[in-house]
Amino acid sequence: MSIAASSESAGPRAAREVTFGPFRLQPERQLLLEGDTPVRIGSRALEILVALVEQPGEVLTKDVLMARAWPNVVVDEGNLRTQIALLRRTLNDGRAGARYVVAVPGRGYRFVAPVVHSLLPIEAPTIAPVAAQRSPALPKRISRVIGRDGVVAEAIKRLEHRRLLTIVGPGGIGKTTVALTVADRAAPVYPDGVFFVDLATVSKSIALSSVVAATLGLAVTSDDPISEVVDFLRTRRVLLLFDSCEHVLDAASALIDALLRGTADLRVLATSREPLRVEGENVHYLEPLDTPPAAAILTARQSLTFAAVELFVERAKSNSAAFEVTDETVSLVSNICRKLDGMALAIELAASRVDTFGLQDLATQLDDRFRLLMQGRRTALPRHRTLTAALDWSYQYLDRTEQKVLHRLAIFVGGFTLEAAQAVAIGMEDDAADVIRAIADLVAKSLVSVNAKGQTPVYRLLDTTRAYAIEKLVGSGEFTSTARRHAEHYRAMLVRAGADAEAIGRDEWLTIYGWHVDNLRKALDWAFSSSDDAMLGVALTQAALPLWMHLSLMNECRTRVVQSLLVLTSSAQRDLRLELQFQHALGAVLLNIEASGTELEAALNEALRIAEKLDDTDYTLRVLWCLWCHAHNRGAFREALALADRFCEVAPRSSDPVDPLTGERMRGFTAHFLGDQRTARRQIEYMLSRYVAPVHRAHIIRFQFDQKITARNFLVSILWLQGFVTQAQTMNATNVEEAQAFDHTLTLCNSLAKGACLLSLMANDLPGAQHYTDLLLSRSARDGLPIWHHWGKCFRGILLIKQGDVAAGLDLLRTTLAVLPENRFSLRHTWVFAQYAEGLCLAGSVDEGLGLIDKALGMCERDEELWCIAEVLRIKGELLVARGDAAADHAAETHFQQSLDWARRQGALSWELRTALSLARRYQGSGRRRDARNLLAPIYGRFTEGFETADLRRAKALIDELSGIDDR
Repeated sequence: MSIAASSESAGPRAAREVTFGPFRLQPERQLLLEGDTPVRIGSRALEILVALVEQPGEVLTKDVLMARAWPNVVVDEGNLRTQIALLRRTLNDGRAGARYVVAVPGRGYRFVAPVVHSLLPIEAPTIAPVAAQRSPALPKRISRVIGRDGVVAEAIKRLEHRRLLTIVGPGGIGKTTVALTVADRAAPVYPDGVFFVDLATVSKSIALSSVVAATLGLAVTSDDPISEVVDFLRTRRVLLLFDSCEHVLDAASALIDALLRGTADLRVLATSREPLRVEGENVHYLEPLDTPPAAAILTARQSLTFAAVELFVERAKSNSAAFEVTDETVSLVSNICRKLDGMALAIELAASRVDTFGLQDLATQLDDRFRLLMQGRRTALPRHRTLTAALDWSYQYLDRTEQKVLHRLAIFVGGFTLEAAQAVAIGMEDDAADVIRAIADLVAKSLVSVNAKGQTPVYRLLDTTRAYAIEKLVGSGEFTSTARRHAEHYRAMLVRAGADAEAIGRDEWLTIYGWHVDNLRKALDWAFSSSDDAMLGVALTQAALPLWMHLSLMNECRTRVVQSLLVLTSSAQRDLRLELQFQHALGAVLLNIEASGTELEAALNEALRIAEKLDDTDYTLRVLWCLWCHAHNRGAFREALALADRFCEVAPRSSDPVDPLTGERMRGFTAHFLGDQRTARRQIEYMLSRYVAPVHRAHIIRFQFDQKITARNFLVSILWLQGFVTQAQTMNATNVEEAQAFDHTLTLCNSLAKGACLLSLMANDLPGAQHYTDLLLSRSARDGLPIWHHWGKCFRGILLIKQGDVAAGLDLLRTTLAVLPENRFSLRHTWVFAQYAEGLCLAGSVDEGLGLIDKALGMCERDEELWCIAEVLRIKGELLVARGDAAADHAAETHFQQSLDWARRQGALSWELRTALSLARRYQGSGRRRDARNLLAPIYGRFTEGFETADLRRAKALIDELSGIDDR
C-alpha cells in the first residue's frame, strides 16, 4: 500500500488539548485559546510553550528549548530569552497571581501551573490565522481573491485526508491564485512551514530537486539532491506548493512521487494544465468564474453575486475610482465576462482598459477580436483561444514603445530589477526616458507585476504574458540583440558581485545577488547555443564563479567551466590566462564533490603547467595548495609533504606576505599526520607568530579557509597529544568562537571537523563533543556541504558509543562510512576506523573489530599516517584482551608495548598515558600491581595540566588504588 493510500484510509485522528488556567492549547492545530478566543502568538513562542506543557514541573534546559524552537539552526541564547518574555506577556504571567513559566538560574525553564491533558476528535482543520506565522517563502497577493471561497475550503478539506492535490485548468484561469489562498489559509495546520516552489522559472535542464532544496533553504551541492530533500522533510509536517508544473510535467511527477514515498506527513499542492498522474493524486479541475446566463435580466446588485462580474467591477474600480456598474450597464459587463469565458486573467486585462475605452467600445473591440480569433488554430482549446484574444487585444492598444519594451522584458526568467529592465529594454536607438515611462505604464496596466516589499523592487511578467510576448520578440527580429544585452547585463552585474564578495558578509551578498541565478542560466543557455556568442558565455562563466561557490552549485559550476574550456581550447587564439583560471576552478570544485581523481588531477596538473609557463606566482600557489589538499584527501602524506615544500619554494616570490607562512602551515600539517609532532608544532607556531590577517578576505577565495583559524585547528590536536591538555582546550574554544564570528561556513566546518570535534572526542569531553558535533551537522546541512556533514555523522557515531548507546553509534558509523570511501577525504579516516573497532569490542563483536583494526593498521603503514598509530595499536591490544585466549593475551601485551614505544618516539604523552592505563589494568588483573604502579605513576607525573580531564582522573584513581600495596 502506498503512503498516500494508507494516509487516505487512516480515518479521523485525535488531537491533544492541554488546559491550564483560562487557556486551552491544541498543539496539532498550532492553536492557543483563551476560553474560546484564539490568542495571537508567534510560532517560536508557541513551540516553546508546547515543549514546556509536555513536561510540566520538569526543568527543560536552554539547549533543549532552543533546539525545539529553532531546529537545525544555531541561535544566540538571547533569542530564547526574548521568546520566553513574549510568551509570559501573552499568558499574562505574573498578573493577578497567575504563574506559568519560571526560570531556573543556570539551568533552564519550568512550567509550574497545573495542567489537564485531554483528547478531542479532529473533524476538519481548524484554521486560526492568529496562531501561526505565514511562511516567508509564500508570496502574498495584494488584491482580494474573488469567487473562490468554496473551492478553497474544499481544497483545504481534501488536503487533510489526501497527501497530493493537483489543481488543474487552462492558463489564466486562476490556478495559482487559488493555490496560494489555500496555502495561506491552511498554514496553521502545517507547523513546519508552507513553501512555494515556482516551477515557471525552471528550465528542463535544471533538476527540480535543486529548486526544492533552495526553496527549503538547503544549499545545493549536486545536480539532483533528492536524498537531502527527502531527509529534511521525512518527519516534518510541511505543505509544498508546486506552481506551474505543466512544462516540466514528467520531472515534477517523478519528484513529487519520490517525496511522498520518502516522507510520512508531507502534503503537496500542485497547479498544472494537466494531471500529474502520480499514485494517490487527487485532482480538482478548476472551473471558470461564474458568469450571468445570457438570457438573464439582472439588476446591478444581482449581477455582483456572480464572481466574474464582481472581479471585473473590482479591478475596473482599481484603475478608475469613478467606475460604477448600473442597471443600465450591467448587461454590457455581463456580456464581456461571458465572452471572456470567466477567465480571471482575461477579465482583469479587460477591466484595466475600461477607463480608456468605456464599456461600450470595450465590448465592441472584444467582438472584433473574437471574429479574428476564429480564423486561428482550430485544435486549440476555446479557453486558450479566448485568453490569447485578450492578450492580443491588450497588446494592440499599447503604444509602439510599450510593445517594444514588453517584447524585450520577456527575455527575463522570473524576477528582475529596474536596472536590469533598463539595461535590456533600452537599445542604442531608444530614448531612455521613453523606455522608463513604458515600463511604468506596463506595470500600471498589469502586464508587468512588481513586488516592492524588499529594499529593491522586483519586477516580473506573468508566465502567460511572458510566453505571449516572447513570440512577439522573436517575430520582431530583435531576439538576438535583446538576449545579448540580457547576457551582457548579468555579466557586468556578476563582475561587480565578484568585487563585493570580499567586502561584505555572505548573507548580505546572497540577498543582493543570489536570486539572479535563473537569469544567469538563461543567459548562459543562449550564449552557448551559438558559436557567435560563445565567448560571451565564457565571460559570463568567469564572472559567475563566486556566485556558484557561494550557492554551493558545484556541479553546475563544473558543467559551465568544462563548456567554457571547450570553447577556449578550440579557439584559434588561445587565452592561456583564462584557461588557467578555469582549470584551477574546475580542480577546486572537484575537491568538494564526489568526482574521479583522474579528472581532478588532469585539471590541476594542466593549471599548474599553464601557471608555470606564464610565470604566474599567484596561480602556481593556488594550484599547489589544491594538489596538496588532494594528496591529503588520498592519504598520500609523503607526496603532500613534497608539494608543501614546493609551495614554500615559490611563496617568497609572492607579493602577499601571508603566502610563505601558509607554506609553513602546510608543512606543519603534513608533519603532524606523519607523526612528527615536534616539527609540526614548531612550524605552525612559527606561522602563527608572524601571521597578520589581510584587510580583505582574499585568502578565502584563494585557499578556501581563514589561514589563522585553520592553523590552530591542528595545533590544538598537537598540544593535546603532547600532554598540554588545558592549553589545547582553551585554544580550541577560542578558535571556534572566532570561526563563528568570521561568518564563513567552510572555515567553521573545517575548524569543527579538524579541531573541536576531534579534540573533544580524543579527550573524552562528551558535553563539548555533543555541542561541537551538533554545530557541525547543522551548519553543513544548512549550507549543503555533504562531505563535512558525513564527518559530522562519523563524530556523532563515535560520541554515541562513548555515551553508552553502542548499537546506535555503530549503526551510524556503518552507514556513514559506506558512503565515504577511503580514497576520498581520508583526513582522520584511520582514527575513525580505530574508534569503530573499539565500539565493536564494546558490543562483543571482537572478531569483526580485529578485522577492522587490522585494516586501520594497514592504512597507517600504507599511507604513513602515524599520528594515531599508538592509539590504533592500543585498541588492537584491548581487542586481543577481549578475545581471552592465551595466545591473544601474549599478543595483547606486545601491542601495548609497541604502542608505548610509538608514543614515546613521537612525544605523544596523551597516547602514552592512555596505553599505560590499558597495560596497568592488565598488570593489575594478573597480580602485577607493582609493575602497574611503576609504569603508570612516572607517566602521570610528567603532566603539568589537565588533571580534571577523564584520562588523568582515571590514572590518578588507579595510582591511588595501587599505592601502598606490596606485591607478594
